[in-house]
Amino acid sequence: MRIFITSFFLVLSITIYGQFSDELDKRNGFKDIKLLSEVTTYPGLEYWKDDKSKPDHAIYRSKKGNYEKIGDVEVYKITVYTYRDLIFEIEVITAKDETLFRSFEKAYGKINSSLAASYSYWDGKNVRLNYETVGSKKIKLTYRSKQIKQMIALDKKKAVDSLSTEF
Repeated sequence: MRIFITSFFLVLSITIYGQFSDELDKRNGFKDIKLLSEVTTYPGLEYWKDDKSKPDHAIYRSKKGNYEKIGDVEVYKITVYTYRDLIFEIEVITAKDETLFRSFEKAYGKINSSLAASYSYWDGKNVRLNYETVGSKKIKLTYRSKQIKQMIALDKKKAVDSLSTEF
């Protein structure tokens, strides 16, 4: 009987955790900005600069009047990082708000803490959301696609293969 009860709670906890990580993957970004979508489809974003340290990477920011609030919480800045015009990271700086944090925990489950870094996170299969305190009155939310590393590696392999056939 004890084994049955223990097994039941183990399966229940795994199922509940899976539902939370599925929610993060289902939302796949911040508001209407979706990870691995074309940045040019969002009129509320504007080009800011190229990331000179990484080829094919560019940085966009939100235009004034767009994405300024999450409910009642003020959004100070949104920065979107792209690779070949595909959004792979969304960084949101907001006012620190306990209600916002509780809303994230309700949607995505209990937050995980990183012992090696100064942030906490929620993990999905394809998306990771980092939650980090910035100063005493702000937080930084970073939505990141886990698939981008494979895409970049594949593009590099294609470039090497293409170059190797030329000599």
